[in-house]
Amino acid sequence: MDTRRTWYSSKSKPTSADTIHQVLMFGTLYEIKSIKNSMGENVVRRLFLTHPKKIYTLPALNFIKNFILHITDPVDEQKYLKYAPRHIR
Repeated sequence: MDTRRTWYSSKSKPTSADTIHQVLMFGTLYEIKSIKNSMGENVVRRLFLTHPKKIYTLPALNFIKNFILHITDPVDEQKYLKYAPRHIR
């Protein structure tokens, strides 16, 4: 799997949550399939849900959630959408 153009840092680990989000949002379908096959869909789904990243547009989030990762439970879209305001505690 050659995803150097997808990853934003050469120091990034292929199994990190940041890398998973970068591939899901900016990678090709082949790259997404490769990462799901190498890590397992359950691991990718778990990293996606436990480490949200605000880089997604609404159409991309819905496509990834429903068709790529097959997540049926609702997710907090505010944690994933890049145009949503930040939550300040």
